[in-house]
Amino acid sequence: MRRLTVLVACLAACWFAPGALASNWCGTGETQVDRPDVTTGQQLHTLVIVPSDGADGFEAAANRLQNDVDSMTSWWTGQDPSRAPRFDQAVFPGGTCLDISFLRLPDSAAQLQGAANAFRRIARDLELASFANQFKKYYVYYDGPSVADNICGTGGGEFALGPAFAIVWLQGCPDIESVAIGTHELIHALGALTDMPGAPHACAGDTGHPCDSPQDILYPTADPSRPFLQQLLDVGHDDYYAHSGTWSDIQDSLWLRHLETPQQPLSVSVVGTGNVSSDVPGVVCGAPCTTQWDRDALVTLRATPAPGFRLVRWEGACTGNGNCAVSMAHAESVTAVFGSSVVALRITTVGRGTVRCTPGCTKAFAAGKALTLRAVAAKGWAFARWSGGCKGTNPTCRPATGAAITVRATFRRVPVLKPKKLATR
Repeated sequence: MRRLTVLVACLAACWFAPGALASNWCGTGETQVDRPDVTTGQQLHTLVIVPSDGADGFEAAANRLQNDVDSMTSWWTGQDPSRAPRFDQAVFPGGTCLDISFLRLPDSAAQLQGAANAFRRIARDLELASFANQFKKYYVYYDGPSVADNICGTGGGEFALGPAFAIVWLQGCPDIESVAIGTHELIHALGALTDMPGAPHACAGDTGHPCDSPQDILYPTADPSRPFLQQLLDVGHDDYYAHSGTWSDIQDSLWLRHLETPQQPLSVSVVGTGNVSSDVPGVVCGAPCTTQWDRDALVTLRATPAPGFRLVRWEGACTGNGNCAVSMAHAESVTAVFGSSVVALRITTVGRGTVRCTPGCTKAFAAGKALTLRAVAAKGWAFARWSGGCKGTNPTCRPATGAAITVRATFRRVPVLKPKKLATR
């Protein structure tokens, strides 16, 4: 059996290595960016990385990664039919499959020696390369020389926060299945046994692992003769998964899909020119679109108007003109209404008098901004009434400014009373 190492600061647990390929990745090309999201909710983004002086073996590593993710997902749903890891997907000409990014690191293989050092440098490099989304955790295959003897992977993170990283050192442990390494490290990236006082079988002096059974996928030592499919997700369900304790439970992780309830549709419509996007990955709509979400997911939508436009209001599940928070307890629909950021202002008068504007009177006015009009009669005249965008007889008016403003002020002449002549005899 092989002894495995846990890094300090709960950034880690170190494990396993490669498995046989059985299927190929349907994607094409290398990209250093996270492609547009087609998966909704918190998700796991996959990467293949190499040191600055390493060979580019992206195609083979991507195929292995796809196969391992398929195997992991099948194993996970066999352990718990209600959950599965939510991996980031992308649309390719060959179909929809893993969104795998490729990054050549600025560090050489020699600079990435020592598991703790390599993990910290790579985490920094990935964040600087924009792999730092708070709603994502990153599942990484490092295709370079071993970083330390008997260290097969490193991973860790907090339960409710991202980003976090699970790194498989592909050349670290050739006699251990890489899918087993990755699953172990991913569970740590999800926050298992991190700041979870109360887990009854946490190892003495190594609280990042349970010590009740060597069959547990999170056990601190690995037996190369034990196949991945014979390992279990929290033996006894009393330490980190589906337990009854008061500490965090990985089964409740937002990075897992809920399979026991149907997803709920969120329909977004756009009126005018602009787009709608979500804080959690999943919604980017410049035209009507519908996405599917886990029941009770909380989605915050923001409306981004095109140049020269503004958000007038939300309709449907949200109102007002701020961000729109939607709880997906059931099917929901929202509409973002955009309008011009500048509206025409036309003021006319009947009779003698003027209309003063605060701020000043111009032919174009910033839509939605407060406007105050005051009718001022000329000498010998009196204000009579407003018509158009203002109504009534009060000389002060504050019209709506969401659309073109047309206002008319009517003044009337004040009658001049002639003095009566005194009768004479």
